[in-house]
Amino acid sequence: MTNELFFHDVGNCKVFPGGLMSRADSSFQPRRDSEYNCPMTYASRHSTGLLPFQQGGLDSLCGLYSIINAERIINRSSDDETQQLFDDLVHFLSRRRLLSKVLIGGIIHTQMLMILDKVVGKQRISSVEIPWRGVPNPDLTTFWNSMQAFLDGTPGRAIILGLQGFHDHWTVIEAVTDKTIILYDSALIKRLARSRCTTTHTTNTRKHQLLPAQTYFLSNEPKGAENE
Repeated sequence: MTNELFFHDVGNCKVFPGGLMSRADSSFQPRRDSEYNCPMTYASRHSTGLLPFQQGGLDSLCGLYSIINAERIINRSSDDETQQLFDDLVHFLSRRRLLSKVLIGGIIHTQMLMILDKVVGKQRISSVEIPWRGVPNPDLTTFWNSMQAFLDGTPGRAIILGLQGFHDHWTVIEAVTDKTIILYDSALIKRLARSRCTTTHTTNTRKHQLLPAQTYFLSNEPKGAENE
C-alpha cells in the first residue's frame, strides 16, 4: 500500500487575528494589530534573518505562502523579489481561472506541483523532489530522519510539508532536530514536537499528521546532490 492512500489534499487553513483557524479548534480571540491589513505581512523572527510572509485573515492561501516562504529561504529573496513571485502566482491562477477556488479552498497536491513547475520554475528552485510519493508510507522515525538528513545545514534548502489533524495546512520546514520541527510558517506556527506527530492516524496525544506523499524537498542543487 502506498502512502497516497493515507491522505486527503490539504490547504484550506485560515489565519484569523487571534491565530490559526483549524478544524480542531474553531474558536479564536481577536487582537488589534494593524499589520493584518497590509498586503504582505510578516510573522516573527527566524534564524535565517529573513521573516516569513504571513497569509491574510480570511483566505486559504497557506499553499501559496508555503511556496513563497520556501523560495525565500532557498534564495534569500528580497521583499521586491518575493512580491514579484506573489504577483506571478496570482496572475497564473487568474489566467487558469483558479484564483477564486484557491483563495477560498486552498491548493491541492496537483496544483502545488503545477505551480512549482510552471510559475516558480527551475530558475528559482532547480530541484523539486517528493521522495515519499508512490512508495510505502514510512513510519515517523524513517520520515523524520529523511527530513533531518536533507536539512543538514546546507544553505539553500527547504521543505514544504503537508499537515492534517489539528492543522489542515501547508507549511515550510526550516530545520529539524531530534525532537522538534522548526517552521517558517505563514500562520504563526513556530514548531511541531515529535512527540505530538504521526505519519498514520492522529490520536489524543499525536494530533499532527505529517503527510510524506505531500512533502517537497526543495533546493537549488542538482538532483541527488544531497546524497553525494
